[in-house]
Amino acid sequence: MSDNEKKPGPARRRPSYLTGPAGSARPVPASAQPETAPKAEKARKEQEAVKEDRELCTWKVWLLPRRPVISAAVVMALLTCVGLAYWALPQPIFVVIIGIILINRLAPYLFPVKYVLTEETAGYRTLLARDVREWRRIFTYYDCPDGVLLSNDTRTMRGRLREGLFLYYELGGTNREEVLNVVKAKLKPPKEAMAPKEGRDFKGGVGSAVRRLRKLRGKE
Repeated sequence: MSDNEKKPGPARRRPSYLTGPAGSARPVPASAQPETAPKAEKARKEQEAVKEDRELCTWKVWLLPRRPVISAAVVMALLTCVGLAYWALPQPIFVVIIGIILINRLAPYLFPVKYVLTEETAGYRTLLARDVREWRRIFTYYDCPDGVLLSNDTRTMRGRLREGLFLYYELGGTNREEVLNVVKAKLKPPKEAMAPKEGRDFKGGVGSAVRRLRKLRGKE
């Protein structure tokens, strides 16, 4: 046997791209890892909040049969508007769009409405229309003979322009006390809600908006 055959050759190593994953991959630093934990935690809290938003009061109202003469006039006016739209522009798509817009505005009167009061929201659902608002975005309430009005802060221009949410009672006001108990537990009466805070008179409108803008510019 020759000397060359006796000499051990250099140690052979597999290329790095053929090595297995064990021990070859460097650990990814924590700063480079995607921050999925906060998002998952936020999604979990939102799901829990939805589950906890239980119904406090629910009822159904259909206003159309209550006043037959006025209801017939409303239906005739609706059909007349659709007919005029077809006469002005005889295109089916245009007429359908006009009809959907009109029905959407009159849906709480034309179709049965389901009112739902929960821990977090108040509103109604019906065909082609719905209006659900959070209690924290409602300022006060006004009790009326046939329902209760959930109102915005009418001391400001924005509150006057925004439409309130009217909840009709069942026929004869059979559920009036039940609905009012829920509303009173969530909102303050008008006198208490509009009372000036910290002994200062409320000042709204354009002047108040200008003063707020000046304060923001001063902070900048």
